[in-house]
Amino acid sequence: MVIKEFLQFDTERDNAIKLAHRIYTDGFIPDVIYVSLRGGVYIGNVISEYFKIVHKGKHPVYYAAVVAHSYTDVAQSDKVQIVGWTYAPEHLRIGDKVLLIDDIFDSGKTINCLAQVIMDRGIPRKDLKIAVHDYKYFTDKPEQLPIQPDYWCRKHEQSVNDHDHWIHYMSHELMGLTQEEIDEHYCKRTPDLRDAMKLIPNK
Repeated sequence: MVIKEFLQFDTERDNAIKLAHRIYTDGFIPDVIYVSLRGGVYIGNVISEYFKIVHKGKHPVYYAAVVAHSYTDVAQSDKVQIVGWTYAPEHLRIGDKVLLIDDIFDSGKTINCLAQVIMDRGIPRKDLKIAVHDYKYFTDKPEQLPIQPDYWCRKHEQSVNDHDHWIHYMSHELMGLTQEEIDEHYCKRTPDLRDAMKLIPNK
């Protein structure tokens, strides 16, 4: 059974600002911020903007993206696919600090795959930080993946036997919506969305 949470875009934005502040006050100033497309872009934009302002006049914080995914639909997992990078990891240098951002750490496969590519370029784990909005931690999982988030907005501790908690990020997601969900979470607040949303229901 899938239990959905509809996360408002402004809640996600405000949490991202607080997350950026936490990273900055910890003294971790990245040379490169990578966002995982698509999910990491929304909070990545906020965090990148924060560093652009608070770190103004010092070394630039390069903002880049990687196309990678392991989800094909709601609660359906597939193998990790890396399509490409806007700033290839081959350009990273020893001593660079890297911040890798995604919206959620669920199975953790995508983050672990991307982190390994970055570390294979000689970036030690201490110079690579992982930041996510939602961190799912399965307390009774037989084996945890080696790379876990360093920063998160919300941590969800749960059992592998619990109902699946699917977070619908209203900043960008439209997949997997029923007509009832569209009416409640989109058209109720903005009625003139109704025509534009007619082709969206797929459940």
